[in-house]
Amino acid sequence: MVVAYKNIFLLEQLKHAFKAGKLHHANLISSGIGGEGLPLAIELSKLLLCDEETGCGICRGCTRVSRLEHPDLNLTFPIVSGGSSGTSDDYIADFRKQLVENPFLDPSTWQREIASKNQQLQIPVKEIQRLHKSLSLTAAEGKNRVLLLWMPESIKTAASNKLLKLIEEPLDNTYIILVSHNKKRLLPTIISRCAPWHCRPLNEDDFLSYFPNETQETKAILSMLFAPNLGAAIAANNDLSNNQTAVFANWMRTCYKGSPKEITAVVNELASLPKEGLKTLISSSLHLLERGFYHNVQGTDASATELGVINLKKLSSAVVPSGSYLITKALGSCLRDIERNIHVKTSLSVTSYQLNTAFKGL
Repeated sequence: MVVAYKNIFLLEQLKHAFKAGKLHHANLISSGIGGEGLPLAIELSKLLLCDEETGCGICRGCTRVSRLEHPDLNLTFPIVSGGSSGTSDDYIADFRKQLVENPFLDPSTWQREIASKNQQLQIPVKEIQRLHKSLSLTAAEGKNRVLLLWMPESIKTAASNKLLKLIEEPLDNTYIILVSHNKKRLLPTIISRCAPWHCRPLNEDDFLSYFPNETQETKAILSMLFAPNLGAAIAANNDLSNNQTAVFANWMRTCYKGSPKEITAVVNELASLPKEGLKTLISSSLHLLERGFYHNVQGTDASATELGVINLKKLSSAVVPSGSYLITKALGSCLRDIERNIHVKTSLSVTSYQLNTAFKGL
C-alpha cells in the first residue's frame, strides 16, 4: 500500500462509502501536481477489484492492481502524438513502469519520458472512443470494472462530450476514477456529475519523510525546489544534477541585470524547453522567490542557504517587499499564458522585464 500522508481520512471515507453500497460510479479526485491523487486512485482501484472486497493489498486482485496489470483496470492518461494507434496503448508499458516507480508521478516527469521537444500532453478523441469499446466488454473477472483517468483536464474539447456521455450513462459494475490537478479546466457538466474528493496538500514534514535515507543537504535541495510536488522530487532525486537550478539561476540573474540582449538570449533558451518542463520551471521560480521573500522579510533560518548555483541569502536580497506582488503577478500570469498556448517567447519576454522592475522595487 502506498503511504497516505495527509489523506488517510479520505481513503477511509471512500472505503466506508463502498462498504455501505453508496460509492458513486464516477469519482473526481482533485490534488496538487505530484500530490496524493494518483496513490489514492490506485488504493481505491484495489478496493474495487480486490478478491476479498476489502482492499487487502495481498490478494491476487490487489497485487495485479499494484502492478497496473489487472485486466479489469483500464488506464487512460495524457499522451503525445506520433504513436501507431493514437491512443494510450502506445505508451502503456512506459506509463506502468513510471507509475510503479513513482506513484506520485507529475506531468513534467511523464512528458520528459515520452515527448520530444515541444510536444504537448493531451488525451485525444481516439482514446475516449477506445474506452467506450473497452468498457462495453464483459469484465474479465466477472466483477467490477474500473476506469482510472489521469488528468481529464488534458482531454481535447471534442472528446470531453464523449467522456460526459460515459459518465451520464453508467455501465453496470463500472466505476470511473478521475484524477485532476486543475479541476477548473473541466467541463462544468463533468464536475457536477462526479462525486468530489479533495486531497490536502503535503506539508514539508510529509514531503521529507519520503526520503528517510537521504542526507540533510539533499533533503534541503528537494524541499527548496519541489515541495509540495513530491512526484517531481522523486524523479529529480535520481539525478540531482538535472533539476533546473542552473536554468533558474541564469534566468533570475539575467532579469536582475536587465540587459535586453541577454534577456532575448535566455528567453530563446527557455522557449526551447518542453511545455510541461517550462511550467514546472515557472512554478519552481514562484516557490523559490517566495522562500527568498520570507527569508528577507522575516529573517527565518534557512535549512540550507547554499544550493549549488542558488544561495538563499543572496536571492532574498533581490526580493524586496515593494516588488513581491509584481513578482507573483508576473510569474502567475506567465504560467497562465503558457497553459493557454499564448506565444511563449512574448510571454517570457514580458515576464523577464517585469521581474527586472520588481527586483529594483519600482
